[in-house]
Amino acid sequence: MAFYKKFYNHYWNTRSESGNRFRYSIFLSWVDKSAKILDIGCGDGFLSSLLIEKKDCSVTGLDISEVAAEKAKARGVDVVVANVEEPLPFEDNSFDFVIATEVLEHITLSEELLLEMARVSRRYLLVSIPNSAFWKYRLQLLFGKFPKQWLIHPREHLRFWAKTDFKKTIKELGLQIENIKAGSGRRYLRDFLPNLFAEQICFKIKI
Repeated sequence: MAFYKKFYNHYWNTRSESGNRFRYSIFLSWVDKSAKILDIGCGDGFLSSLLIEKKDCSVTGLDISEVAAEKAKARGVDVVVANVEEPLPFEDNSFDFVIATEVLEHITLSEELLLEMARVSRRYLLVSIPNSAFWKYRLQLLFGKFPKQWLIHPREHLRFWAKTDFKKTIKELGLQIENIKAGSGRRYLRDFLPNLFAEQICFKIKI
């Protein structure tokens, strides 16, 4: 844990402040007003603060980085510092929605985290992942270059999925996908063929 804590403290000291993302509007549309939410890998709290401001939600953020936690607290978010590759420090059915946006690819035990998320949620998991089948990534592989999906350093990402792979993972865990939306990409194309034209994909998963 010490290595990852050091790495992500450096990450949040190095990167710029988070901004709004199209995928956040998708999550906001999926969340009920005044819901109780756990935002895993909350970073500097941008999404958490949107959920509080726009949907009057009660949000708990969780991140391994103390640097990120302090930034999120400055936005008015309650934050727990913890390692997501260990059991989540919450009771069963503690939240209405558990969110992990661009988090699962950062850890080795992604399936175990999804099951932990399902344990502490009483309704839904909201997840987004980078889509390794995005057309630009396919071209980069075709020309002999591994596609860059991370922000600062390759070691950020440890797992990779396309839409079809992730759907299979969710099914094998005994969970049910209720909705899928493209989290980025050119309008219409991303919605028509998200596995090809969406750089990120969002999943609404029913417990």
